[in-house]
Amino acid sequence: MINILIADDHQLLIDGIKTTLQDVQDINVIAEANNGFQVLEKLESQTEVDIILMDINMPKLDGLDCTKQVSKKFPDVKVIALSQYDEKRFVKRMIKNGAYGYLLKDSDRDTLVEAIKKVHAGEKYFCKRLSLRLASLELKMENTKSLFPKLSVREKEIISLICKEYSTQEIADKLFISFHTVESHRANLMQKAGVKNTAGLVRWAVENDFIE
Repeated sequence: MINILIADDHQLLIDGIKTTLQDVQDINVIAEANNGFQVLEKLESQTEVDIILMDINMPKLDGLDCTKQVSKKFPDVKVIALSQYDEKRFVKRMIKNGAYGYLLKDSDRDTLVEAIKKVHAGEKYFCKRLSLRLASLELKMENTKSLFPKLSVREKEIISLICKEYSTQEIADKLFISFHTVESHRANLMQKAGVKNTAGLVRWAVENDFIE
């Protein structure tokens, strides 16, 4: 039996999912929550939860931060994002925070059931529309095989200073390196991020939690 916790701040959606899954063999909805704090409380008391269907936009503690906490505190519990947002930045952050899957709220019953069963079996699952977007994103990131390129310590220092509006010369002086070296790192960072300018690099750094 696959035990499900549904987390969403709209009771109507929770009820709809419960109705959708009630006749599905081997899937049982055992808990529900309206915000991230309730999710964590439920997991403390109901350790038999296997999968959470997690909304992103919830009050008090949203699905992004809740997923991050779940992955650390309850590593055996798998999260599937169930959201209205199909933007890459939300998908990427949920993956980074530990989600095993990402579905849109307009997904049909068969897709939902397939996602639950595959994630329970240890696989990742993304609905077809998002899979195409992720494939497109990976093609653009020429310098990495991952959605999240690894940055060196120096690159992290430089991107942090760029986001604090330091000029190239100011970064060079602060880190005791040459102007040319800073520009070289900046170019490499933009290639890894798949962006064309410094504004895009700053936005990418914020969205992917490389800086606060």
